[in-house]
Amino acid sequence: MDNEIEFKWVWKTPDLRNVKQPDILTPEEMINLIERVDNVRVDPLLGLRNQCMLAMTFFSCFRAIEVSQWKVKECLYPDGSICHITHVRKDGTKGKYPMKAPVVIQEQREMLDKWLNARVKHRIKLDKSGSTKYRGLDPESHVFLSNWRGVWQNFSLTRKVSKGKEYLVATAVQNLLSKLYKEYGFPRSSSHAGRHSMARFAEKLLNKKNNPHARFILQNLLHHRCEEAQNDYTEVIDYKRVKAAHQAMLLKPKKRGRPKLKD
Repeated sequence: MDNEIEFKWVWKTPDLRNVKQPDILTPEEMINLIERVDNVRVDPLLGLRNQCMLAMTFFSCFRAIEVSQWKVKECLYPDGSICHITHVRKDGTKGKYPMKAPVVIQEQREMLDKWLNARVKHRIKLDKSGSTKYRGLDPESHVFLSNWRGVWQNFSLTRKVSKGKEYLVATAVQNLLSKLYKEYGFPRSSSHAGRHSMARFAEKLLNKKNNPHARFILQNLLHHRCEEAQNDYTEVIDYKRVKAAHQAMLLKPKKRGRPKLKD
């Protein structure tokens, strides 16, 4: 008999997704981080701006590009009140398509209110026509601005080519947000940490409530055009599902004991 054994099939395990995951923060950790971004080492205006930018990446799942390109007219109603659902134009998003995002968390709205009032007080990008709409701010100006050598201006963008497509990247904002995370105790976090953290929190909350529309809700929360795009934001390995699938594969043990006597 041949010593070699020929197998009729080969069990090839599927490759696991190799996704770089940043540190994930709980809502309590995120709020604590935002509150600790104090104004001691920097100008109070910059500290307040940084707090608002972090809040938008978490509570509204903004990317760095959307943080940098968000306009006053998309943040405020003409009467000056902060909108509850913001409509971001297509040229202000990563995928170049318009999106909607919630602005409903009280802490988030309070910080935005302080920042916008500070802009009015310090006359940062006011409407040149003297209009009182949008609190007197230029509606076409960006909500968050860079202060380069004492001059308030739009954050710079970098052109990038990936898979044959050219798009703009808010490198300056990415670096700023990543630096804030590192300085306040989360060295492995990136500018996407807020989005990842909110996605994980929402996923666990929806699954706990057995919501049948969980993936659709997450898709809208993350501003994705398809459900598959959010896979990198949710659990890489869902251990509960793995355990359930494993138990279903096992043979059920035979019942032991004497058979019941028939009447």
